[in-house]
Amino acid sequence: MEKSTRIRSFYIFFIFVSASFYLHAQQRKMDRLEQYYDQGHYKMVYRKSTRMLNDSEYDYSVIPSYYRAMSSFQLMHNASWMRRHQSEIKESVALMNSLMQKAQWSMLMKSHSGELADMELLFDVWLARNNSSNIDNHKYIEDWIIEVYKMHEYEHQERVNPEQNQIIPEGLTAKKRLDLIHYAYEFMGVPYKWGGVDENGFDCSGFTQHVFKFQNIALPRVSIDQYRYVKQIDGKRAYRGDLVFFSNGEEISHVGILVNDVNEPKVMIHSSSSKGISVADIEVSSYWGEKLVGYGRVIE
Repeated sequence: MEKSTRIRSFYIFFIFVSASFYLHAQQRKMDRLEQYYDQGHYKMVYRKSTRMLNDSEYDYSVIPSYYRAMSSFQLMHNASWMRRHQSEIKESVALMNSLMQKAQWSMLMKSHSGELADMELLFDVWLARNNSSNIDNHKYIEDWIIEVYKMHEYEHQERVNPEQNQIIPEGLTAKKRLDLIHYAYEFMGVPYKWGGVDENGFDCSGFTQHVFKFQNIALPRVSIDQYRYVKQIDGKRAYRGDLVFFSNGEEISHVGILVNDVNEPKVMIHSSSSKGISVADIEVSSYWGEKLVGYGRVIE
């Protein structure tokens, strides 16, 4: 009898250890989804989360659904991917709608607030760049973004390293920076106009002045005076809402507003003489890289 009890206890212990190990392995796989997402491996996250959704063993967690939706939303900005997966975007919208109805949604909003706030900004970019009806389900997606996704308040938390921790709080708050960039994206496609300061057309400094006026900040009118007005900062410190300045070789001749987050490649929204209000990747452009002078921060 005693031997039988020992055997039974051993099996119970073995089952408990095996179950714990298995759950730990599952959790580790879901943690990797977040890691891959943070690193920008959206196609990998999309594939892995899709497999998890088709595996009933992950039904206990909302994480596969969350990252399946978020990765597909990121991939919406890839035109070739979008052409091949338009129907799946609608599925991702349905997944996110389902998540928003679950009790875990409030916890997700807190634990993934940075991702959700960044996605709100990316949706602004997508809407600005895809304002035509030649995309299947465009109206459906647009309505969902505006009427459902944007109705939630996503608290943006800057991701900083210890060296930057002391300089991030100066200037505009994270919320004001995000609002400012949301506003700037509303003018995507507005044409360039020399001396322009309104929606009929902007020149570069007219655009930055107009956008900052939205936050009740009165920037000087021309780029050289804006350069003198701001606090000059190191490029490592520059991120969303800071200004970036360029020179034609003699003096400051162009200005844009950074839209990248901390530690991300430098990207600006600006009024280009060739494209009007548009987005440019500064670090991959030899044109802008050769003309770059520096970065400035508006201190209220």
